[in-house]
Amino acid sequence: MRRPPSAAPAPRARAQRAALVLVLAHLIAPASTGAQRLSEKALVAQTVGNTTITVEYYRPVARGRESIFPGVVKWDEHWTPGANWATTIDVDHDIKVEGKLLPKGKYSLWTIVRPDTWTVDFHRSARRFHMSRPDSSDRQLRVTARADSGPHTEVLTYDFPEVATGATTLRLRWGTMLVPLHLTMIAPPLTMVAKSDRARFVGRYDIELLPIGGMPRPTHHILIDIADVSDSLHWRDVENPGQPLRDFVLSPGGPDDELTRARRSADGQWWPEPGTTIVFTMANGRATGFEVHIEDGILASRAKRVR
Repeated sequence: MRRPPSAAPAPRARAQRAALVLVLAHLIAPASTGAQRLSEKALVAQTVGNTTITVEYYRPVARGRESIFPGVVKWDEHWTPGANWATTIDVDHDIKVEGKLLPKGKYSLWTIVRPDTWTVDFHRSARRFHMSRPDSSDRQLRVTARADSGPHTEVLTYDFPEVATGATTLRLRWGTMLVPLHLTMIAPPLTMVAKSDRARFVGRYDIELLPIGGMPRPTHHILIDIADVSDSLHWRDVENPGQPLRDFVLSPGGPDDELTRARRSADGQWWPEPGTTIVFTMANGRATGFEVHIEDGILASRAKRVR
């Protein structure tokens, strides 16, 4: 029995197939001279305090086009700042973006591009093709970022040019356009040494700096005070008070006789700083000295109580 002839594809189906052919042709096109270069995938991450921010994106290339904005990307265009698939940002703790709360999670980034200010949207559906623009019902957060200009950047780039205690800046650069997003971390609860337990650590100590990693250091001693101030123990350099690296809070970091340091951010939050452990030696319930261990357990200095 002869089969009836297949029906001709509907106009919409033909258009979809044509679009698919164009996409596949672009993906498999050889990177020969004069051919359009592919937008390569990239990843950049930054850890601040207890939070890691990870950005994944595809990097379009200017390829000699002088006007990226508004040439390649038009003013008021709703654009994911990247290529191929939507650019994503993943935060493993709640943070604030331009002062507004962004809950822990992975989001796709979409922008409305303007000469002076950009609207930046964080959408809950992270895996989206760059032409599949989400609607407002999927949006988790919308912020405004002020655009700036700088030296020409050939390939779209995200970086973290500023990192401080509890804060960082995520910056987009392409062509001469710069768009910074100011990110603020939310500090975890900081454990303080109990008031009844602080007196045994309080006193003045003479610290001897030791060679690190086989690199000799000149013999050098520093005097520091450990003082009971307000609700916490403070480490203070006697000769250089107020210096951030030598004036910080001590917080419990393990066993009873181990403490770690913490710092206050610009907005007044206290942030624990892992990587440094101060191990005290005790006699008759009172500290007689301590050792400072840095990353990988390396002994960096040794101290004895002098008062």
